[in-house]
Order: sequence, then C-alpha cells, then structure tokens
Amino acid sequence: MIDYGIAGKTAIVTGGSRGIGRACAMALASQGVNVAITARRENLLEEAAADIRKETGGKVLVVPADMTSTEDVKGMVAKVVAEFGGVDILVNNAASFPYGTALQLSVDDWIAHFNVKAFGYLRTMFEVYPLMQKNHWGRIINIAGQAARAGGGSAGANNSAIINMTKAFALDLAKDGITANAVHPGGPADTDREPMKHEYDSLQTGRSVEEIAAEAARNIPPIGRRIVSADPAKIVLFLASMQADCITGETLAINAGADRTVIY
Repeated sequence: MIDYGIAGKTAIVTGGSRGIGRACAMALASQGVNVAITARRENLLEEAAADIRKETGGKVLVVPADMTSTEDVKGMVAKVVAEFGGVDILVNNAASFPYGTALQLSVDDWIAHFNVKAFGYLRTMFEVYPLMQKNHWGRIINIAGQAARAGGGSAGANNSAIINMTKAFALDLAKDGITANAVHPGGPADTDREPMKHEYDSLQTGRSVEEIAAEAARNIPPIGRRIVSADPAKIVLFLASMQADCITGETLAINAGADRTVIY
C-alpha cells in the first residue's frame, strides 16, 4: 500500500455521511488519518462512522452540524480540536442540490443553494486555516461539480464560485505551507445523487424514471465505465498527501474522459 505520509493527521470531511464525502473519509482513515465527519443527519453519520471504523480500524468522530450556520460550524471545529488537538486536512463536500433551470429556481432557491455550498465551504475554511497556520502545514480540498464548466441553474454559478474561492485561498495561504485545491467530479456517474437526477429529468421530459436510468447506464464514457464515489476520493487522498505539496490553486477534473473541453 502507498504511504501518503499523513498518518496521525486530522481531517474534517463535510457532507461525510454518504456518497463522495463518505468515500473520502474512508480513504483518509485507511491511511491512519483521524477523521471527523459532519452533516445534518446524525443517524446517517453514525452508520457511516461504524462502516469506516470496521473497514479501516481508524478513529472517526461524528459531529452533526448545519453548514448554513456559522455557530454550528464554529462548534463543530471546536469539538474536533478538543478530540484530536487540531485540524490538518479539510475536505469540503456538503451540499444541498436543488434541480431546476435558472428561471425555474426562485431567488430564495439560489440563495439557499449558495448558503449551503459556497458559503458553507467558506465558513469552514475560515475556521480551520488559522489552525493550519500554527503548524505551517495544511490541505484544503473543495469538491466542486463540473456544472461549473457547463452552467445551468444555480449549480454552475455555485461551483464556479467555489473554484474561484479555492484559488484565492491557495494564493493567500501558500506562504503558510497550506495548499488549496478543487476536485471536479463530473460526467456519467454512478453516485447517490443519480436517482434524484433521474426523477428531475422524468418530471421535465415526461419519460419514465426507468427509461432515463437505462439510458444513463448505456452512456459509457471513454474509459469504459462511469465514475463512482471512490474515484474522486482517490484524488482527494493524493491532494491531502505529502506528495502533493507543490500542487495548489488547481482544479482536477474526474469525469472518466467524458469532457471534451480543451483548456489552455
């Protein structure tokens, strides 16, 4: 097994109860990282923590919190520090995802989406970076979907904002030994959000959920399979490692080759 050099470090994974967040927590715990997982629903967090402990034997702290609440975020970070002594790695993944076009969503929908995701990420980054500065080492990794490239609804604007925030933090914190990067899952994906997408597409098109799901299953990207939650988690683990100390301010796309965009 690869030694990523982060055993004994402490990580917070927001949105860590399922999907990509849970996979990231599992990957970090497998490397001996103390992991705190946070989300709103404690029962799902406890289930995830039990699975991670069983699989890795690692230390997993469950801290329920609402990312729209600055008080909750502050309290969550304080509990992690009390338990593990600090925070070295932050994986921002928590999200609330309203489906709809730009005009279908109300202003309140847009604001609520930004408050959970972009501003939720911002709240946690502001709480943890001073802790990282004390040790002159840290890793901030933000999950930002590829709607940032394609646009549509509030998702494109939200994820684009996260990428820009990531770059800003990377530039300001580079002198402190802290890196900040974004991971860009996208393309045909077999994750826990896919059923919600099928239901939305069904309502918009009048086609059955089963028909849409079957079509998605046939939509195989160039590598011959769709991505799963463990795929972006592998990249998160690398970016959290000692080997990635010269990578900062970047956005890495994990899309199984589905994106044909060329960026110079």
